Amino acid sequence: MTRQEFLEELRISLQGEMNQGRINEHLHYYDTYIMEESRKGKTEEQVLEELGNPRLIAKTLIDTEGNYEGSRHESAYSSGYEEHEQTAKKGFHAEYSKDKGWDIRFGRFQLNSWYGRLVMIIIALLVIVVVARIVAFLLPIVIGVVLILTALSLIFGRKG
Repeated sequence: MTRQEFLEELRISLQGEMNQGRINEHLHYYDTYIMEESRKGKTEEQVLEELGNPRLIAKTLIDTEGNYEGSRHESAYSSGYEEHEQTAKKGFHAEYSKDKGWDIRFGRFQLNSWYGRLVMIIIALLVIVVVARIVAFLLPIVIGVVLILTALSLIFGRKG
């Protein structure tokens, strides 16, 4: 079983048993957990074997979710995990996954997606336009100063 198959089976098992936001939260947690453990040197198969059957996990989550109903809670997952997620989302970072390939991000913004490339092209064009405007503004001034200095040197010339 692959990570994607695991997550899909978990999603299907949770569907209709809890709201979509909580399902997404659980899926994100397990997806991140599998990738983190893989980065530590375990194979994806080892991590999935340690986790066990996604249907059993779903049953446990559904039963646990019932205990949380009626009480206010932020997340079933630890605040340490949330803090790690927040720090991981700051700045520039790149990750590689066998399934998805490279994931290059600045904060939460994915740079190697179509919209990321579009934004990078727009930023590059804006920089070019700004630089061209500055050059276009300064060029006549620089040419004028060079001409005046040349004329002064011709008029007063070198005496020697």
